[in-house]
Amino acid sequence: MKNAVGFLADLANNNNRDWFQAHKGRYQEALEEFRSFTEALLKGLVSFDPSLGNLQARDSIFRIYKDVRFSKDKSPYKTHFGCWMTKSGRKSSDAGYYFQLQPGQSFMGAGVYMPPSDRLKLIRQEILYQPQSWLDLIHAPGMEAYERGGQEDRLKKGPAGFPPDFPHMEEIKYKHYIYSRSYTNTEVLSETFVKRLVKDFQGLHPLVEYLNQAMSYTGNE
Repeated sequence: MKNAVGFLADLANNNNRDWFQAHKGRYQEALEEFRSFTEALLKGLVSFDPSLGNLQARDSIFRIYKDVRFSKDKSPYKTHFGCWMTKSGRKSSDAGYYFQLQPGQSFMGAGVYMPPSDRLKLIRQEILYQPQSWLDLIHAPGMEAYERGGQEDRLKKGPAGFPPDFPHMEEIKYKHYIYSRSYTNTEVLSETFVKRLVKDFQGLHPLVEYLNQAMSYTGNE
């Protein structure tokens, strides 16, 4: 992804509409490169998560144009490419797989970020009712290779409606259930990076599966 990395690095230093328009051809070339990368990545993910079988790269990749209406930073473009891979595409609130290409700051993540309150409650309830299954999952061999996200904005107290004496209360204070891993530019530009990334995502597949099952619970209907 040499072209994509190079374009994004230059965009970070020239984040304005005049520069972007003058280099629109480079952008299209970089986007096409990232799209091809995402297609290859999806093929790898389907090998262990068949729910992604009908997903297309175009349904996973986020736009580079920023919504600056409510932001103090008025620079018009994101300085990364990102793709969110779930069975329903990038607009889904399901648990899934994310990759962000950003020079010097590329990373992958899997799980669920800021789920709707009703779905977050279902995850917390699943942990409450069967805590050992969750604990076994997050302490499984290999999980130490990933960084847990969402620790900085956990609830100060347990969520309303949950027993305050629950011994694993810290686990249901999370607002997000995500794990991630970062990559250097050298790793990203390696010819074997897609295989490396697929393997890293596969290590988090049990997490994604657990979260989606928890969020799909409909009671006794």
